Amino acid sequence: MRNHGAALAVLAVAVLGVACGGDEKGVVDQYFNAVKAKDNQTLSSFSSVTFDKPVESWKITATSEEQKAPLTAPDLSAKVRELEGQISQNQKDARANIDAAQVEEVKALRRAGKAVPANLQASAAAFDKATHQDGELKKQLAQTKAELEKERRAMTKSVGQLDSVDGITGQVLSKTVDVDLSMKDEKPAPYVMTLRRYELQREGPRSVSRWVVTDIKPRS
Repeated sequence: MRNHGAALAVLAVAVLGVACGGDEKGVVDQYFNAVKAKDNQTLSSFSSVTFDKPVESWKITATSEEQKAPLTAPDLSAKVRELEGQISQNQKDARANIDAAQVEEVKALRRAGKAVPANLQASAAAFDKATHQDGELKKQLAQTKAELEKERRAMTKSVGQLDSVDGITGQVLSKTVDVDLSMKDEKPAPYVMTLRRYELQREGPRSVSRWVVTDIKPRS
């Protein structure tokens, strides 16, 4: 019970440290203190990325200017629906315009390693085109869904739970922080962290927005 209470206390401090108005030093300190303590609960409360190296100390060497950009989640959500509609339509068109019996003949011939005769070439070509288009659309859908989920997680960490991203307006603020990391038995290594904060425009009291760590990688 005591350990659970201590963990909650650390989490509360982390939340305060990265709340709206906190500077990048507070975010960086909270991040690497949690990394050192292997405190995944605190880390996951304001970061989308983990760090598995034995960091002993860190030093901020530079911070970029804050950038502002429109939210991408609403557009990504709309793109998911659009792609789902295209997949459905492509499948309907294939069923309506391609002779199913001939397609089965083509499949059987190909499984047997035999050539497709001239009278089945048109159905084979139409089937191949529809299949290729289906695969490409599903690939785009999977990628868009992954991007949307990544953005939704970052938004949730910044502003709290969201019922839906559809129709939300606002902006995303971002900055990068150059950090020199000292790790056990290694020379200090330069890294760059990406921080984001989401400012949403919605009815009711203004929601608290905090910085979220969305990326950390070696500085090139």
